[in-house]
Amino acid sequence: MRRRTHSVYVAANTMKKYLALLAAAFLQTSAWAATYTFTGPTYVSLLDYTAPCAAGNCVNFNTVMRQTGHFTTNQPLPANQVSLDIAPLITWYDFNDGVTSYSMNGLNTRLAKAHVSTNAAGEIVDNDMVFLWWQTGSHGVGDRLSYMSVNFASYFNRPCVSLSSPDICHSYADDGATSHGFAHGSGGWTSDVPVVGPGGAQSVPVDNPFALVLTAVGLLGLALRGRQKLLLKR
Repeated sequence: MRRRTHSVYVAANTMKKYLALLAAAFLQTSAWAATYTFTGPTYVSLLDYTAPCAAGNCVNFNTVMRQTGHFTTNQPLPANQVSLDIAPLITWYDFNDGVTSYSMNGLNTRLAKAHVSTNAAGEIVDNDMVFLWWQTGSHGVGDRLSYMSVNFASYFNRPCVSLSSPDICHSYADDGATSHGFAHGSGGWTSDVPVVGPGGAQSVPVDNPFALVLTAVGLLGLALRGRQKLLLKR
């Protein structure tokens, strides 16, 4: 009887360990997302609209304004990438150019493109990201919009001339009602992904957290099956 009791005790402890592993696996998958934040330099080159405003809504940029924002991906960006299209990985974004806010849940906001280059640590070293915000509910030729190219230029009240796809303007014909600001600097990007030096212990998520979940579930199933056999023997 003591041997059976001890076996049940061991099985129960083993099951607890597997449950802890399973919980850790689920926490690992929830922590898989990564957020990248951008803070650009203030504008150094400006072009104001010609008063009075001839079309749309007119607003000027100034030298105190800058581009800021962040985006979240469903996994950390891979290292050593050149112009990687990360649009399929983005789960959220929120940017501001000092005049216009570009939020993923905005009805008139669109992400036109999102390409990044990364270094050996997976940090962003260059980007080609463009956000659009349409001034009206219609998003077509002749409509006006704001345009933000991250770490390069911001425009307000641009008239759209052609579309590359629905809701995405491809070319513009800036006029006297358009204003813009230019600013470009090195760096500007940070993230919440730990940076590990060469040879250091990896403190980033495992390559495939879902495999960890499946492993934990399998081990838990074996533990439960073993415990059931022990109870039947009793």
